[in-house]
Amino acid sequence: MHNILNQSILPKLGIFQNQWVILCVVAGASAVVVLALILIMLKRRKSKNPVNANLADGKEYPDRRSGEDYEFITKRIEQVRKKYKSILFASADADSLPITIPVNVAIRLAKNKKHCLLIDLDLRRDSIAKAFGLDSGKNDLRLRAIRTEFENLWVWPGHNFARSKQMNINQIVQKAVDRFDFILINAPSLLSSPDRRQIISAAQAAFICTKDTSEAAKLAELIKPLDCIVIGNVQILQ
Repeated sequence: MHNILNQSILPKLGIFQNQWVILCVVAGASAVVVLALILIMLKRRKSKNPVNANLADGKEYPDRRSGEDYEFITKRIEQVRKKYKSILFASADADSLPITIPVNVAIRLAKNKKHCLLIDLDLRRDSIAKAFGLDSGKNDLRLRAIRTEFENLWVWPGHNFARSKQMNINQIVQKAVDRFDFILINAPSLLSSPDRRQIISAAQAAFICTKDTSEAAKLAELIKPLDCIVIGNVQILQ
């Protein structure tokens, strides 16, 4: 019986004594380990991108996202809270900044227990008032922020500026800084606004909302000299 076992087992063991076979096995195992490590690194890198707190320096805008990615925008704002409380949403034209972006981001911040003021500079359309069902024809002599149905969220509708017949965005923001965690400023058609310098100077940080890179470059050139930091570039899908 002993001889039979030796005859059947030893030839098989002899295969593993071959140096080339051993090298092939080791190389194959190493390749599998390296591939697994690469996949893990890529997965971690992908999962960290949406919460990357690195600020854009004006030379490049890596964080190009769909306008529907409200969670990404909200997290970015919450990450820079200690430095920047007044956040501008800027675009070259109204089509490049859907009202759904500032509205949904403001609602998310409010639901995250952050006191938020949403200021609308879309005076022609009064979009935020319409989005929250506010009556622009209501006769209220006092110009004030209006509390919405969402806890922690107030809005300053565009028709408030129409009643005052004067753009005083800086004063509104300065008074709101101590009361609110965040102040969001909706500013579509910023490039053509006669008050664009005043609007930008009222904000500490900005999201540039564009459909193409040429618009982004123009807005960045306008924003950078006025001490407003670009923290994201939101790409609007056409």
